[in-house]
Amino acid sequence: MLKSLVTFIGASMILLASAGRLSAQPTEPTTPRFELIMPSGTMVPTGSQESEIRRATLTAVQVSYGLRPDLVVTGMVGWARTHHLGTGGDNRLDLFTYDVGAECRLPRRASDGRFSVKPFTGAGVGARTFNYRQAGADTTHHLAAYVSAGGEVGAARRVRVRLEVRNYMTWIDADVAQGSTRRNDLAVMAGLRLGLR
Repeated sequence: MLKSLVTFIGASMILLASAGRLSAQPTEPTTPRFELIMPSGTMVPTGSQESEIRRATLTAVQVSYGLRPDLVVTGMVGWARTHHLGTGGDNRLDLFTYDVGAECRLPRRASDGRFSVKPFTGAGVGARTFNYRQAGADTTHHLAAYVSAGGEVGAARRVRVRLEVRNYMTWIDADVAQGSTRRNDLAVMAGLRLGLR
């Protein structure tokens, strides 16, 4: 748990420091409308989950809608392909994540009128589905929540590179869990953000 918090805080500080080094005035704030993000990355198990599942490749789709220049509602569906450790036979495991949350975005900071950085933080709730490929294993569904930090970098207003780190907490039902009923992992994602306004 401590390792994941240190990683999360470190990534947040790097993004905020990068934004602070861009000394020009922020550009004119505009309210985003619909945005489409198709990130990919990795899911890193931490804490008690390190001994249960392997690090996984993560693919996701995000759709966001801007309420104000600094407030965006976002929903995501993600699929992580991993393996459950300590089981025989087919130990492949599909982790599906569905969540909705809010992002607080700082003003976009531009260094020379072209390249800019726009940091954000967020939080949300949703569900996590554990789909075991092994015959006879039940698919389970559990409550999940996350906090996030990241930033968007680039020169174009509508097409930008988005980097995001999410710290997920999943609560496993007591009759399913072995040991602790709380699971923790980090989702590190990168992709293109397309503004659809």
